[in-house]
Order: sequence, then C-alpha cells, then structure tokens
Amino acid sequence: MISESNPLIKAKRRAGRVKRYVKRKVYERNIGKNYKAWLAEAETIHAGSTTHDFTISIIVPVYNPPIEFLDECLNSVLKQQASNWQLVVANDGSTKPEVAQYLAAFQAAHNTDARVRVVTKENGGISSALNEALSHAHGEYVGMLDHDDALDPRCIELFSQTIEAHAHPDAVYSDEDKLSPKGEHYDLYCKPSFSPELLLTQMYLCHFTVFKRQQMNAIGGLRTSMDGAQDFDLALRLLPNLKNVVRIPLPLYHWRAWSESTALSIDAKPWAQESAARAQQEHIDRTFNGGTVAPSHIQGLNEVHPRIEGSHKVSVIIPTIGTLNDRGTNRFVDDSVKSLTENENETTLEIIVVTTGVIANVEIADLKHHELKHVVYETKSFNFSEAINTGRAAATGDYLLLLNDDTTVAEANPVTKLLEIGQIDGVGVTGAKLTYPDTRFQHIGMVLLPSGPTHAWISKPNTEPGYFGSTLTPRNYAAVTAAAFLVRTSVFDQVHGFDLAFAKDYNDVDFCLRVREAGYRVAWTPYAHFVHYEGATMARKKTDPQEHALFVERWSAMLNNDPYYSPALNPELQRMYEAL
Repeated sequence: MISESNPLIKAKRRAGRVKRYVKRKVYERNIGKNYKAWLAEAETIHAGSTTHDFTISIIVPVYNPPIEFLDECLNSVLKQQASNWQLVVANDGSTKPEVAQYLAAFQAAHNTDARVRVVTKENGGISSALNEALSHAHGEYVGMLDHDDALDPRCIELFSQTIEAHAHPDAVYSDEDKLSPKGEHYDLYCKPSFSPELLLTQMYLCHFTVFKRQQMNAIGGLRTSMDGAQDFDLALRLLPNLKNVVRIPLPLYHWRAWSESTALSIDAKPWAQESAARAQQEHIDRTFNGGTVAPSHIQGLNEVHPRIEGSHKVSVIIPTIGTLNDRGTNRFVDDSVKSLTENENETTLEIIVVTTGVIANVEIADLKHHELKHVVYETKSFNFSEAINTGRAAATGDYLLLLNDDTTVAEANPVTKLLEIGQIDGVGVTGAKLTYPDTRFQHIGMVLLPSGPTHAWISKPNTEPGYFGSTLTPRNYAAVTAAAFLVRTSVFDQVHGFDLAFAKDYNDVDFCLRVREAGYRVAWTPYAHFVHYEGATMARKKTDPQEHALFVERWSAMLNNDPYYSPALNPELQRMYEAL
C-alpha cells in the first residue's frame, strides 16, 4: 500500500483540491441560472393573452401599506397573462389618507372592469378583511395575496393549466421567493409535493395557494381569533378535505421582505407564532383528541406532539450476528436492547432479536413492562430482508419497529415519538433521526437522485437546520432507512414484507417505494432520535451489483422524480438543495 507521504499521492491530493475548487467557482457563477432566466422571461408576457372557462378569485386585505408596494401588488394582478381572474380588495379601515385615496382612484380607473372590486369596512383585522373579500368572491378557486406582495404574470395561467390537467383538485400551490424593497429576487423556496406531516408544524403551502371557494365557505372562512396565522389555521381546518393537492414547482409568488413583514423577520409579528400554536393545538385536539404544542428552541417554530390514541404494542425486530461493540466489552445488540428498555417508558415493546445461527441470549436485568424474544433462523449467507421477515413471523404487535443492532437511544421515548406520526391516517412508514456517535447527522430522510438513493444532510453538523428547516420538523420523504423505522404491521403484510432479492442493499428503499405504491405516505420525525454506529456490525463499502441493477430496473422512473425533492433543485449529490 502506498503511503500518504508519497509524492505521487500528494500530487493527486493537490490536483483533487484544485479540481474541486474550480468546480465550486463555476457552480457559484452559474447558481440559479434557470431561476434567473425564469424571472427574465416575465418581462415578455402579454397581459390578457389567454383565458380559461373558470375563475380564480384573488382576495387582498389592505391596511396602511406603503403606496408603492400596494400599487405593485394590485398591478401584478392586472398584468396577468390569463384573464380569468377576479380581484377583490378589502380596505380594512386604513388610517392613512393616501391609502383610501389610492384605492378610490384604482376603483374609478377600473369601474368598467367587472373583475375588479374594492370594498371598504371598519378595521377588524386581517381575517375580517379576508372574509369580507371572500363574501364578494365568485370564483371556483380563491387565493390570498398580501397587500405588499406580488404575483408573477404567469401565475393565473399556470394555475389554470394545472387545475385543468388535474381535474380540478382541492388545492394548488406554487413555489415562492422573496422580493427586497429594491425589487431584488432572492431566497427561492422550492417546495416538496403535498406533505401533510410537514403541515403539522409549518405552513409551508403559504404563497401562492388556491383553495376551492365552496370548501372555504363550508368551514366558515377565516377566523379572527387566529390573526397572524389565519392561513395556517385555514389549511389545517381544510386538511381533512384536501384529498387531491397539486404543487407547481415554479416561483409564482413574490413575498415582500421589509421591516413590517415576516418575510424579513418573525420579530415583525411576534403574535404570529402564538396564533400558530393555537391553530396547531386546536388541530391536534380535533384530530387526535389532544396532545402538546410548545415553542421549539428555534425561533418561530413550534414542536407538535399529537396524543397517541388507544394503546399499542410495538414489536421491535433487531437482526444481529452478535458483533462485539467498539470497546469489546459487550455485543452491540446487548447495548441496543438495554438502551431501548431503559429509555422507552410510554409504549409497550415486544423485542424480537433475530439471529443467524445460535448465539447467547440477550439478557436484560430489568425489562420493565417490555417482552424479549430470541428467534434463530438458519441461513447459508446473511440476508437482511429474510431476517426482517423472520422477525415479523414472530411478532404480535400492531406496529413493527425495524432497528439495527448498532443503535442506541439518544432521546427518551423514541418509539412513542414515532407513533405520534405513525398513527396518522395514510402514514405507512415513519423514520427516525439518526446521528453518528460524534453527533453529526447520519439519517434525516432519503432523497432519490439520478445517482441513486441519498441520505439528506449526511455527515453535516447536528446544528444544520437544513433547507428551510428540513432537519427540524416532521415531513414526508420517498424513503427512510430501516436502521430505525416504524411500520404498521397491516401495511407490512399488505406489501408482503421485505423483498428477499435485496439481501444487502436497497431493501428498505424498495420497501418504502412499494408502501407508497400501495397508497401510503412515508414520513420522518426529528423527535425520535437514535445514535447509529453505522456499519459497525457489517462493514461494507460497495453495493451489490446485482441488487443495484434490480433496483434501477424496478425504480428508474423514481430516480429523477422524487415527489419531495423539487425538480427545480439540483439533482447532483454534492449540490443538493440548491436552485438550478
């Protein structure tokens, strides 16, 4: 083996560093090239050049905005490429004379356009103003536009095309960016496809979203008690009816960032987080008969923990070959079981240790209210999928927790935290947060890229918030790792368990994709946290070529079409979560 001090090796290392430096500089120069080109094309759009046979009503609550921002806002509707819009402006008792004067002149200038209506009311807050505007709306769909923001001129056209292409879905939303007071675009948010588990903690739909007017009216519109988080509350109350929601991966809404906008800082509206907490608490009270909502250590973010309805037994399946831990004092599996029994105090566990051949039993002095089984199966070569399926055959729980033997609990009651999300209707699999022993991230969900399944944020410091907080809140992914994931036993059986063809690689990803194919969501939560000594019990570096070929053959269509990783983001592994 050539030493690292060899001149040839040193030269290769230097060349590698130079190559990476040059690639980084080229990328930085070109970053956002598609995004910039998209924005530039807006200048070529002709107002009113297209139309559709239904109407999208745009409602705008107005209270004392800077006139130049209000003017840009309303004109962004007038400049829409598609003409099938209605604009309803509700002046919520603005006290600045220039606002009333501007709106009077605006209405006078458009008196002959039946699509434009300005109404004035006594001050009652943003929800009151939105409800007033909603009462005058007649479109099939309604979208909210803040008085200091702007729509891209292609917005209504692309929303209309999407509505027609998807047989008039319950809701449609788009990406968004921010607009500085100087008119500079930045901070593009390329959103995932509809993610109900993300909506628990973040109103990520935000701008621009249209809901069906009939459904908005059926739940009573906006609630004044939720001012500051009125759109979040609306989305949570509509959630049971949102069966078909479509995302447009283009920035069709420009959110103004200035001193009085939360686009710049949550400090601009400190009551917004309090309103969000009340909306979230009412949602989990309605949906789960209780739970807790509390401020996170991250400003502007709340932690949401739904109450677990009913009592559940979770069967924990731990495949092992009995490898000793790094200290050589104990087996990894012993450490794992001991850690789990000591730190899970709220959910009853049936722990099933699956071994290939006979090894000494795992002995725990105090199992508490848990149960321990030891299952032995004979095999000529280790097959992870076979081990999992063997464990399932011995399981009696209504949920299964698949757990690697080289994991230990990092935060209390991780199985209960997995159940909080795993119990939600429509969720089939729920993954956990895994960190290395040195606290760096190991698993924050998996993204499907052309290069293959990829762990998001792997090896990043645990202080990394991720893309728009992606490491901080529950959300949906295409797949999660079986090193620690919860699955309903009925769902496991429905998809016939793990595929034995994937003995070493891709078995968990293949399983998750088959669960999604069966109509269930794959979720992830940061609140269930394990330490993972990845590969400690079976060190392997390269994937099995046959299993790789089978996975690509079966799932190639998904490798550049991950619903939770926007097509507007870079598909290259080293440049994830950057706009193209």
